[in-house]
Amino acid sequence: MSIRAYFPGRDSDTPEDSSDLTTTERGLLYAALGLVTLLVVFPFYWMVSTSLKTGQEVTQFPPTLILDSPSLVPYVDALANGMWVRWFVNTVIVSAGATVLVVVVATPAAYALSRREIPGARLFLMLFLSTLMVPTQALVLPLFVLFADLGIVNTHVGLILCYAMLFTGFAIFLLYGFFNSLPNNLEEAARVGGIPEWKVFLRVILPLTKPGIATAAIFVFVFSWNEFLFALVFMQDSPMYTISVGLATFFGNRGSVVLNQLMAVSILAVIPVLLLFAFSQDRFIKGISGGFDD
Repeated sequence: MSIRAYFPGRDSDTPEDSSDLTTTERGLLYAALGLVTLLVVFPFYWMVSTSLKTGQEVTQFPPTLILDSPSLVPYVDALANGMWVRWFVNTVIVSAGATVLVVVVATPAAYALSRREIPGARLFLMLFLSTLMVPTQALVLPLFVLFADLGIVNTHVGLILCYAMLFTGFAIFLLYGFFNSLPNNLEEAARVGGIPEWKVFLRVILPLTKPGIATAAIFVFVFSWNEFLFALVFMQDSPMYTISVGLATFFGNRGSVVLNQLMAVSILAVIPVLLLFAFSQDRFIKGISGGFDD
């Protein structure tokens, strides 16, 4: 909906130009944007500031928003009170493994469903989409029984396979739409030159779909990094925990909330995801908008 629709007396059908807004309207617009920004940024700022407070400052009332002397002691104490490095490594292994497996499976599957004439392709696509409608809680017990029989409970491989089962349908759905946006004459031009089918896919299609694949990979990595339920059920020994389960046990084992240390570890858990998006935001935005590499 156009911004003009929210201002009485403005014709929402006329072309929109921010220079046509009055000073009052522009002020209201900036105030609304500023309020939304504050609501989004303030929780993260509170988490950072709390992680830099001493135990005495955390319990101080009224709480301080601007720190006089930030301290890294909560980070040191938190890392000394748990197997955080091991849990971070576990999370990286599981998230990266699930991401690679999902991308390797979903990319050719989405390409075949989108660009090849396969009998029942629409039915297969609907089956993949139907997996997104099943509550993940309903899958915990069947998968646990299956993986226990296979002997892969409490292993990285087991959790990677769980995440692959959960997120492959979503990745196929995302990449299917992306492949549909590619020009139809790409494969035809390549076949005229006598290029085999597998080379068409690897050398013509894949280079153009890097933004879409990167977008799917980022989604799967973030989903895997943040997932809690399956990691809690399938990883039964403390050394095998992921960071999300580690945060929960950090709270439970100490009996009371050590808020500054909890926020410190939460900051460390968020940093890898922020760095991932910071270094891949161009491809992510291009992939979300349906663009492809020229």
